[in-house]
Amino acid sequence: MIEEILSAIGIPLIAFSLSTWIPGMQRKIQARIQQRIGPSIATPGFWALFKFLYKIPKEPVAKMPNLYKTLPLVSFVVLWAVFALTTLIHYHILSNEIGLIGLLKIEEMVYIIMGSLSNTVMGIRMPFIDECKGSGFLGTIKMTLEQLGAVRAFKMITIGSFPFYLATFIPFISQHSIFLKDVVGNMFLFTLGGLFGALCYLIGYIIMLKEYPFSIMHTKADVIEGPTMEYSAKYRALYLCVKELLMITLGSLFATLYLGIAPDISNPITIVINLAVAMLFPIIAAIVNAFTPVFTFRQVYPMSLFATTLGIIGVLCTLLGI
Repeated sequence: MIEEILSAIGIPLIAFSLSTWIPGMQRKIQARIQQRIGPSIATPGFWALFKFLYKIPKEPVAKMPNLYKTLPLVSFVVLWAVFALTTLIHYHILSNEIGLIGLLKIEEMVYIIMGSLSNTVMGIRMPFIDECKGSGFLGTIKMTLEQLGAVRAFKMITIGSFPFYLATFIPFISQHSIFLKDVVGNMFLFTLGGLFGALCYLIGYIIMLKEYPFSIMHTKADVIEGPTMEYSAKYRALYLCVKELLMITLGSLFATLYLGIAPDISNPITIVINLAVAMLFPIIAAIVNAFTPVFTFRQVYPMSLFATTLGIIGVLCTLLGI
């Protein structure tokens, strides 16, 4: 029992500690690619958390401010649970494909709720709709930038992130099981189905991060953050924690599903290998981010379809045993 508690708390804590350095690594890589020096590695992630914690929080202009402020905590707990489940592979109730997908979908749904609750003056789309008597705009539906971000988040959930979930399903097909314990120990990557699935997973990973080139949910990158714009001080710090934990959690999940290496507290080398693989994914994402603009849905849909096609080929190859 003690070992299980240590697994569920200790290993995700180590992963989260590493993840606070990821934003700095990414910014440094992007700066070098663009022939800039860039910030220090510790500034964008590690020190940024402390900076926001010491700021004075502002009350958000939201319909349910307490719920709005709590939502990043919900995402953080969900991601922590996903990571913890990969360390407790014998808990059949949640340590399976359905449990993992369900928890990750909750994390995605949070952005829709955020956008539905937030409604700031800055977020109101310009120009203002004329409501004077006789105006041709009476009855026009108003949509704030936060609400627009929620609509875009919904599209990303239903279409954009589909390749990622398809890619997580492929390793389970090879084992004819939905349980993590049957996938762990199986080096699925080095099969034809595994290679196609890995390509699908990588594209889906970048989509799940909601960063360049798939940052359309944020209506104006670095200026207006869409559903998350009103988070300040400790709430902004928590939101940064969610982004960092997401990056390393999804990378770790790849190592568990495709390499069969789940972080096991009784075998520390598995933790080292798993987290080393997990850290490669943000680096790859940073390189992609440095070379790409923001995609509109005109580009997101074909890219999602392309990744889905790779995943379907992976499924077929896996079913054929190749």
